This record gives sequence, C-alpha cells and structure tokens, in this order.
Amino acid sequence: MPVSSRSADHEYGKLFENQGQIPRLPVPDLNATLAKYAESLEPLLPADKFAHSKRAIEEFGKSELGMELQRRLEARAADPSIANWLEEWWNNLSYMGYRDPLIPYVSYHYSFNDDPECVRPNQRAAKIVCAAISFRKMLVDGTLEPEMAKDKPLCSHSYKFMFNACRIPDKPSDHCRTVEYSGNETMVVARSGQFFSFAFIRNGVPLSMAEIEATLDQIVSVADSNAAVPVGLLTADNRDSWAEARNTLLKASPVNAATLDAIES
Repeated sequence: MPVSSRSADHEYGKLFENQGQIPRLPVPDLNATLAKYAESLEPLLPADKFAHSKRAIEEFGKSELGMELQRRLEARAADPSIANWLEEWWNNLSYMGYRDPLIPYVSYHYSFNDDPECVRPNQRAAKIVCAAISFRKMLVDGTLEPEMAKDKPLCSHSYKFMFNACRIPDKPSDHCRTVEYSGNETMVVARSGQFFSFAFIRNGVPLSMAEIEATLDQIVSVADSNAAVPVGLLTADNRDSWAEARNTLLKASPVNAATLDAIES
C-alpha cells in the first residue's frame, strides 16, 4: 500500500515487532525473468509470432540495455530506504493508477455465513460492527498478533490501512489518505443514498451491540423516510471522472467538504 501519513509511532506492539526480520523481496536473475516472460507468451501467440518474440527476448537478455536495467533493479532492491523495490510500481500500475471504476473491476466484497442468533438485519450488522471495533482496538493498542506462515511472521505493513484510511481519487493516480486513530473513532453508514456518521466510542467506552443496533435502527428509519440525491454513485465512475466530480463537490460548498472529510477519515 502507499506510505501512511501517520507517524512511525503507530508501528508498535506485537503486530510490528518482527518487521525487521521480514526478508526483502529479491530481484530475480535476468535470464530467469526473461524465461518466465517467454513461457507466459507461448500459449497466447501463434508459432511464428512466438518465435519472433523469443528471438527479441534473447537479444534483450544479451544487450547492454537489459543488463543495465537489471543493475538498476538490483540497486533499488539494495537501497535501505526502500522496503520493497516492487511495491510502489505495483500499487500504482495495478491499483492507484488504474482508471476503470473500482466497482466491479477492483473492489471485492465480503459475504458472511448466517448467524442463527441474529433474527434482524440490523442485529447482524451490529454484531459485525462490534467485532470490527474489537479488532481495531487490538490494532491500536498493540496487542494484535502478526500473521504467521508456520513459524515465520508475515509483513504487517498493510494493517496500517485497514482503519481510518481512504483511497482518494486523483489524476493521474489516486492516493491514500490516513488519519490518526485517536480522535477519529467514528464509523460511516450508507443507506438509501445517504451517509450517516456516529461515534462508536463514548466517554472512552465502546458502544455495546445493543446501542449500535439501536443507532442503526434510527439510521434506517431516517434514511428510508427521506429522499436524497444519490451522490455516492459518483464513486463508481471512472477514476478521473470521479476525481473531477469530487473537486466540484469540494468547491461547491463547505458542507460538502466537511461531509467528505467525515466519510474519508
């Protein structure tokens, strides 16, 4: 993910204590990379075009250009200020710079098994929210354990973008906004084209499941009794178009700016 705007003080506790032990991503040997590239082309090309491509690949592997680019990759991988030589390029080319709508081309969705203890949708939603709040608390207070592959810790970098983070549309590439955990203990609910925000911690204590369910009931009642312009649909547009529309919304009204700030933080 993109670099967090939060301070390094947020990388603490059990989750991040093994970050220094995570192996650096190696740069494959140039010949191995080219062989893999040729292998990926073979099922896609007719025999004559594949033969042409294979000759070009072999020539590139022997060229000074190919060797120089390989040296630059290896130098980038060895740079102590860069944790992962591929990360920035991967995030930009595969995600942040991708211009098609996030839905359905990028974003995924969650589905949950039925809970026999829940008989109402808002009851089920409240239970999921409570679980998310508990998980967030472990992340914030540093008690969350890192994921492991057998006895080896996995990288925990992406956890910094799980809460209080948002992908902001921009040209030519989107960027990620993060805010401090403290002072931003709110959640946003979308219903019937409207957005509602409420604090899930009051007086230092998380809301109970019953309190969250009651809040969701109020939101549903208000939203379903009022018509609204479905501004949220703009987020499903081409990313450049959504970036332009977002800027228009921000300039149109300070209320819009405050609303977007609440949603994105």
